[in-house]
Amino acid sequence: MQQKVLLWGVALIAVLALIIGMLYFTTKPSFHGAVIDPPIPAAEIKLMDSNGKLFTLSDLRGKVVILYFGYTNCPDECPLTMAHLKLAMDILGNKSKNVQVVMISTDPARDTANAMKTFLGKFNQDFIGLVGTSDELVKVWKDYGVTVENAGETHSYYIYIIDRAGNFRETFLPDSLPADIAADTNLLLSE
Repeated sequence: MQQKVLLWGVALIAVLALIIGMLYFTTKPSFHGAVIDPPIPAAEIKLMDSNGKLFTLSDLRGKVVILYFGYTNCPDECPLTMAHLKLAMDILGNKSKNVQVVMISTDPARDTANAMKTFLGKFNQDFIGLVGTSDELVKVWKDYGVTVENAGETHSYYIYIIDRAGNFRETFLPDSLPADIAADTNLLLSE
């Protein structure tokens, strides 16, 4: 009788272990940001980068793109966001070579290519800054649902995450933890 109970107990433990194992290996890790499901294609961007070269978003296929809209004269939110993104890249370490941080100007009157390069260089030399005319930037702002007012000083402040295939996958608020941004970026790199 005891042997029968013991066999049933072992069988029950084996079944539970199998169920837990299946759940562990089939459950996708959860994201920390606001997930866009289903993912949607990111609109193409064609602007000048901080080195004076034409930038197109589609040239970054194969990399995860972290996109932010801001301006170089910002006293608080934009530098804080760039500092968070720098920390996220630091957390990713070597994997950050497969990620591109891009900041698009919300202040076409004052943000020159040189101003953008100087601003972003304080955080990471590999960050790309994009500038353009008012008309060029307004088109991109519209495509991305970004509101810009008061000569660029008031603007939408989401961080957009675009996967390697060029699809929107999620958004973050600028005060999100760099570790959360890095963790989600790492998940997208492993897809």
